[in-house]
Amino acid sequence: MVLFLILWVGLPLIGPALVLALWIGTGELAQMFARRSVRLNLWVLRLGGLLLLTASLPALYEQNPGVPWREVALGLVLFAAFIYELFAGANIPRLAFSVLALLYLPWTLGYFLLLRYSPDATLGLVTLSLPLVATFATDVGAYFVGRTIGRTKLAPTVSPNKTVEGFVGGLVAAFLALFTYTWLIQGAFPFGRGELLVFAVLLSFAAQLGDLTESMLKRYTGVKDSGQFLPGHGGLLDRLDSLIFSVPLTYYLLVIFT
Repeated sequence: MVLFLILWVGLPLIGPALVLALWIGTGELAQMFARRSVRLNLWVLRLGGLLLLTASLPALYEQNPGVPWREVALGLVLFAAFIYELFAGANIPRLAFSVLALLYLPWTLGYFLLLRYSPDATLGLVTLSLPLVATFATDVGAYFVGRTIGRTKLAPTVSPNKTVEGFVGGLVAAFLALFTYTWLIQGAFPFGRGELLVFAVLLSFAAQLGDLTESMLKRYTGVKDSGQFLPGHGGLLDRLDSLIFSVPLTYYLLVIFT
C-alpha cells in the first residue's frame, strides 16, 4: 500500500524513496563484498548515485530534451572513480567492484523516476505499473509451478531451488497477469496487444534474470540475505532484485515502441 501511495504522489515521495533505497542498497552491497575482503567506494556510489538520480529528473528532459543527462552524469562519476584511485592507492579490485555496484544499483534506480514520467505524469503511473504487475506475477507463478512440478534445475550453481519449469511458469503467469490487467484498463497504454505480448515475455525474463543476478552476488559473497532491512524477509536488495532489471527494460521498450 505504501508503494502505491509513493507511485501515485510522484516526485515528492519517489525522490526521497529512491535516495533512501540508494543509501540502504549501497550499504548492503558494501557489507556483502566486505565478506570477500573487497571494500567498495561508498563515496562514489552514494554521491555518484545522487548525481545520477538528479540527472533522471523529468524537468531536465522537458527543458533540454536533446541532452543525454544520465550518460553525462555516468561519465562524470566514472571519471571521479578513476581519479580517486589514482590518488588513493590504485586499488583495482575496489575500482572494478565499485563500478559493478554503480551500474547494478545507482544507475538502474534512475529508471524508476524516468518511467514514472514517461510519456507524461499521467500515463507514467500506468507504464510504471507494468513491470510491477509482471514481476509480481512472475514471482508467484515461478514459485508455485516450481514447487509443484519443478524438476529440471535452471542455474544450480547460482540458485539451486530455481527450475526450468518454474521459469516457464513465471513467463505464463506474467502474460496472463498483463493481459488481464491491460484488459481492465483498456486504452491507457500507448501500445497494442501484440506489443504487450512481447512485453510480458521480456519483462518476466528480466525479472527472473534480476533475481538470479542477485543470487549470484549473494553466492559469491557467501550470504543468505543481502541485509536485514525487513527482519525475517531479508534486505532491500532482496525486495528490489527483480525490478532492478525489469523497470529499465520497460523504459527501453517504451522508447522503442512509442
